[in-house]
Amino acid sequence: MENPTIVGINDFREAAVHGTPEYPMQAYINYFQWCPEHLINWHWHPEIEVTVVLDGEVEIFISNTSYKLKAGEGIFINANVMHKQAALPDCDKYPVLATICFLPDLIGDCGENLILRKYILPITGNKTLRCVKLSPENEWQKAMIDAVCKVCEISEKPSFGYELRCRDIMSEMWCSLAENIGETTPTPLDRRTITGEKRLKKMLSFIYENYQNEISVEDIANAANISKSECFRCFRTMIEKKPIEFLNEYRLKKALELLTASDMPVTEVSLSCGFGHISYFGKLFREVYGMSPREYRNRAAERLEAKI
Repeated sequence: MENPTIVGINDFREAAVHGTPEYPMQAYINYFQWCPEHLINWHWHPEIEVTVVLDGEVEIFISNTSYKLKAGEGIFINANVMHKQAALPDCDKYPVLATICFLPDLIGDCGENLILRKYILPITGNKTLRCVKLSPENEWQKAMIDAVCKVCEISEKPSFGYELRCRDIMSEMWCSLAENIGETTPTPLDRRTITGEKRLKKMLSFIYENYQNEISVEDIANAANISKSECFRCFRTMIEKKPIEFLNEYRLKKALELLTASDMPVTEVSLSCGFGHISYFGKLFREVYGMSPREYRNRAAERLEAKI
């Protein structure tokens, strides 16, 4: 692994890989100031995620539940749990997060062995254990928070043996989690919720992979082999959005990225993000962001110049 990735946007889904097969861990510093809409949108991945708020305040959405975290607090998110992170609008500081994503393979060989059975599967195999909010007021949770910060610090300037040091720190962190997990109260999940989340993941993946094309609600529903009415119910229940509303928000988010990071003409940005008509793109963009796409690009360039 090289230096920790400094990112503003992470759209990881189930197929994402953090780190490498030889070293399945990645450290991230997320600066929400540079994120379009100041959020990291709905995503999930097979890796464990442990996040610590370094500055500001953030709201973490775990399916249809949310947790507000301030500087010094953190959260453990289990494998394949759908989540979103958003800056709190009433906070005067943009959040900065330190995050490590890793597979349990990093801690020990995940073949049929004692470590897997005794320490890993009781956590990763517990479908009701979706997350654990970490408080610096709790001794073992503070140790986990400190571990994340230390791993990010070591990874930022890797020296000889840094992989071993990071693995040792994370093994201690996992041991503390496994030892104290009984203190936490897993969120009870009914079968309908579990089924709804599985369906929603399929539909979101379809949107992420096909947003550039013309998509109907029926297309989205077909991705999960469900009816249009069930599609609406899943979106409304899980993320409080209508399917096309979410699709357009995602398209606008991708447009923000292109407007910020490329010199592509606005018309091409519109078409490449799935908006068939530039007039509709401009109208929707102005409704959401209070300015035209061109005005946003100019302001983004000014912010970047000020940062440099």
